[in-house]
Amino acid sequence: MTVISAMAMSLDGFVALPDDDPGPIFDFYDAGDVELSVADGWPTFHMFEPSASYFLGQVRRTGCHVVGRRLYDLTTGWDGHPGNEAPIVVLTHTPPDDHPRGGVDYHFVSGIHEAITIATALAAELDVAVAGATAGRAALDAGLLDVIDVALVPVILGDGIPWFAGSKGPVGLSDPIVTQSRGVVHLRYEVLRRAIDPGRQA
Repeated sequence: MTVISAMAMSLDGFVALPDDDPGPIFDFYDAGDVELSVADGWPTFHMFEPSASYFLGQVRRTGCHVVGRRLYDLTTGWDGHPGNEAPIVVLTHTPPDDHPRGGVDYHFVSGIHEAITIATALAAELDVAVAGATAGRAALDAGLLDVIDVALVPVILGDGIPWFAGSKGPVGLSDPIVTQSRGVVHLRYEVLRRAIDPGRQA
């Protein structure tokens, strides 16, 4: 089991425009000749190889999702269907009055340690996917992140929502495992030296 933060990112470190629109960052999902459908109700993607195989592998290995409240609200909790029917743990101090029914299980918690503990149990032997910039930074700062998976897109946004800017550092990473595709390069880093939340120190 691995705790992974995976996102698409511009060359200058942004995962979305200031208004949360991914803009050209997601273009590689619909630029190729390999048709890919991950779940009923989801759009059909068209990627180049090896992006399609890389993405499908991520989906199949994920046993639980951890997301922040902002991403949950932006996606309306994926209406209960995040793409691989894995449960979702939402980081929030104010749980919503209701949530999508008829899909995956939701768990609403206020702390990253509780979120990862619950997600690890739910994922069993599969991976925990930490989605969104806020949740990713929280997991990294708490020393709970094992892998950072970057889909680096050849575009400079100039402004937007950063991924790990403002994290507690420095944090050492391994040399990347590089998967080259068209319109994107996939970079997988192991977290070697983690920033630790002072509250966890003895």
